[in-house]
Amino acid sequence: MTDLPFEYRTIDRDFFAQYLQERLPERIVDAHIHLNLPKHVADVPRERLLSDWALEVAHYQTLKTARATAEVLFPCIDYAFTGFPWPIREADLRENNAWLAELQKQGSVRPLMALRPEWPAEDVERVLLDGNFVGFKPYGDLVGNTKGAEISIFDFMTHDHLKIADRHRKIVTLHLPRAGRLPDDDNIRELLEIRDKYPNIHLIIAHLGRSYNPCHIIEGLDKLGDLSWFLFDTAAVFNPDVYKIAFDHISPEQLLYGGDLPITRLRGRREWTERSYVNLSDGDYTWNTNRKSPEVEATYTLYLYEQLKAMLDVMDHVGMPDKDRQMIFSCNAKRIFEIGRVE
Repeated sequence: MTDLPFEYRTIDRDFFAQYLQERLPERIVDAHIHLNLPKHVADVPRERLLSDWALEVAHYQTLKTARATAEVLFPCIDYAFTGFPWPIREADLRENNAWLAELQKQGSVRPLMALRPEWPAEDVERVLLDGNFVGFKPYGDLVGNTKGAEISIFDFMTHDHLKIADRHRKIVTLHLPRAGRLPDDDNIRELLEIRDKYPNIHLIIAHLGRSYNPCHIIEGLDKLGDLSWFLFDTAAVFNPDVYKIAFDHISPEQLLYGGDLPITRLRGRREWTERSYVNLSDGDYTWNTNRKSPEVEATYTLYLYEQLKAMLDVMDHVGMPDKDRQMIFSCNAKRIFEIGRVE
């Protein structure tokens, strides 16, 4: 298909047929993808793109491309998605938000808006309501720091902005800062503060709290204690041991499938140490220094397929009922994103 910016290979078709096709539900709602136009990121310097492995893989995705990708990757599946801008500090986020608001008006997608911390609360509220956005996608990069930086959540989403989300019962999809990820004591303290001060927000902790290793999720969930208020998406989590912990400790009603496209159309695998990971790929990326033999790399499929296989394998292992799988793959996102509508 000409709209695909990547090659879909026989090995991908075979992987889908062998591991995914018969186990995926007929309807999926992806709660975590990026949508923008090339012009929205035209001023992002090349050195910035090369400074982050994910940005080097992909840093824009049009609605047309997202739909074409879903059609090819998931034949015979009704694959819907929500979306939000790519929150890079050099990006034109006002125009990106305006484009998504127009898509919303057309009934094409239910978007979240990007949020710069310096934007005045009154302007943010006006854009939120005029665009009928379901919520916010704040991000640490917008205060001049890369992901994992030692900054406060309130540095990139202010209390004034949180009050708006709370007042209108909006969604916030939150990518946690700090190298400690979910179990970082300051992250835990601030998450609990948001829960206590802004109980009407639908807070989605992205990437299971950046828990790409089992140690982070088990330590983080233990520190959070009562999990009943929090929501979590699964975007870019590939480790099956993380899913074993998540499915054991988090109610299916609080989990949302997220695919993190277009990043996860990357071809490769992930390897883990105790507290870190290494991305493997056959691509000619500047960060890709852990190359395997051509014979091994020839077996690579898409990261998103590897993520879904990990999820489904663990669902089968724990005997997860179909109704719980449906909640994770579609029903929760449909319910939560409808709740976020402006009344």
